[in-house]
Amino acid sequence: MKLLTYQILLTTIFVLFQPNDSFCQQAASKKTIRSKTKLNDLDAKIAQWQKDLNIPNVAISIIENDRVVKSNVYGNLSNGKPAPKNMIFEVASITKVVFSTLVLKLVQKGEWDLDEPLAKYFIDPEVAANPFSKKITTRHVLSQQSGFDNWRWMNDSGKLTFNFEPGTRFNYSGEGMEYLRVAIEHKFHKSLSQLADSLTFNPLHMIDTHHMWDGKTNFDRYSRMYDADGKEIKKTDFSIQASAAAGLTTTIDDLSKFALEVLGGAHLSKSLYKEMVKTQSTINPNLQQGLGWRIINGLPNNEYALQHGGNDPGVAAIVVLLPKSKRGVIVLTNADNGLIMCNNIVRAAFPEGKEIIHKAFKSTKPNEVPSVLKLSDSVLKSYEGKYKREDGVDVTVTLKDNGLVLRMSGIPLLNLLPQTEENFFLMDLDATVFFTKNNDGTVNAVSIKDGENIIKCLKVVD
Repeated sequence: MKLLTYQILLTTIFVLFQPNDSFCQQAASKKTIRSKTKLNDLDAKIAQWQKDLNIPNVAISIIENDRVVKSNVYGNLSNGKPAPKNMIFEVASITKVVFSTLVLKLVQKGEWDLDEPLAKYFIDPEVAANPFSKKITTRHVLSQQSGFDNWRWMNDSGKLTFNFEPGTRFNYSGEGMEYLRVAIEHKFHKSLSQLADSLTFNPLHMIDTHHMWDGKTNFDRYSRMYDADGKEIKKTDFSIQASAAAGLTTTIDDLSKFALEVLGGAHLSKSLYKEMVKTQSTINPNLQQGLGWRIINGLPNNEYALQHGGNDPGVAAIVVLLPKSKRGVIVLTNADNGLIMCNNIVRAAFPEGKEIIHKAFKSTKPNEVPSVLKLSDSVLKSYEGKYKREDGVDVTVTLKDNGLVLRMSGIPLLNLLPQTEENFFLMDLDATVFFTKNNDGTVNAVSIKDGENIIKCLKVVD
């Protein structure tokens, strides 16, 4: 069974990989439609990136003028046969925007209220004594202001905890989405799968999209999962429990139907759609949070983007939509290095793609780089070794080319750049890494901090 606690905190970890300049036009361009030649050139690029990054399968959809102009699945099945167009992928946290859109449809129907306290329908016993449990609303959850950590296992107690008053600031949380799911299921006496089928998947004819999977049906079309070396991540049980935060299975054609619906207004009133795409909370100077979607403002020609990514071990995906010009790109992959592939394709698909990727994952101005501190080999070597994440996932830190490299399942290798002796930054995203020591100076843990979420990994003593 797929465990939600196995989901990686850093849904925003998309390490930037620089493709050919001809595919990275940062300058504004009024001509937004790609020629067929350009789109066909992308096929060769993707094939090369697959080899370089050890990614067995990639699916893409490119939307222009409110229609799909290119859709393809690359690579082979595990049996060597060409991957079918309806290959089934997991999309990790992209589940959140599909769920958020479902919730807004309930609001549109007058059956749910954005600002009604969820306590009317559900209170988690672990936070029942906290007065904030009477205040948390749907708006707080969809705008990532629930007050929760990403997952409760990140707290020292291992229990669900309010870290701040809901609605006062941003902090990404899968727990918030799950909290809202349970409240909705309690009111309607229907499961998430039933609600999604009736309001989203069936009306859009998304016949291969499900929140819940037995791990067997249509397994011959399932993409499976691979690590950064291209080795299959072996599992004995592929089944998935329904969740509002992760685990959705879908195909590139099905997800394209969802994207086109969102570009067309998502069957919401103009006022509710404006609520979805307006800034509900601020993540950093370059990135805002709407209802479900990340919002990237200030693009050329007064455009803005709706964006969300997702990653789990062997899963990486991204959706970027440009509502004003009716454009979009979707990328689905089945490997840890797929995060790099997603960024490559977004840059290639849009003239403003490079700017979109920078704003999505960095709070700094373009080309603004912190100074790097030179550390001795003896200091760097003291950090080498095996670590274990709080939910049991292995993490390793190794010395390479006078620097440190961190490896954790579900993300590409991370190059750690020292700012101080214990604190390191990452060149292409805002997350930071820091080491802690015992009183005798020996290293006891490495932690990854993304916003207010922290993954602590204890050093394994041989």
